[in-house]
Amino acid sequence: MPSQTPPTDETRSGDGSSPAADESPRWQRVGNYVSLAALCALAAVQFLGTDPRPWGLAAGWAAATAVALGPTTWLARDRLPPDRLETLTYVAFGVAVLAIVVGLGVAITFEAPSRPYGPGFLAGVAIGTLVVFLAERTVVPERLRGTRV
Repeated sequence: MPSQTPPTDETRSGDGSSPAADESPRWQRVGNYVSLAALCALAAVQFLGTDPRPWGLAAGWAAATAVALGPTTWLARDRLPPDRLETLTYVAFGVAVLAIVVGLGVAITFEAPSRPYGPGFLAGVAIGTLVVFLAERTVVPERLRGTRV
């Protein structure tokens, strides 16, 4: 009869399933892919519905996003432990949301044109994120991808 105690490096969850079933990296990746696909679809719908289409603005935001997001993400993933990286990710998203809200508030208060926050901005960010994602999967050497990809 097999032993009911797990090996020393493995602990059981409360429902009796293995720890791998509790937090599967596969489901995390699926969530990331679904989020990226939703962002790209929203950007495409808004961008194609705009007349005239802001190609220059979208290209500028795509380049800025790819240049800022790619190397920053790769360096952070390789240099920081997973728990610290998760904490910094939450902080970065919080700061980004706060900056967007404050920026939109200032734009509304001073009646500044909010053109950068329209379809060109969203399409550019989606394209830049997609470029970084595809570059990481196809061009970036394995040693720069990090071990948790």
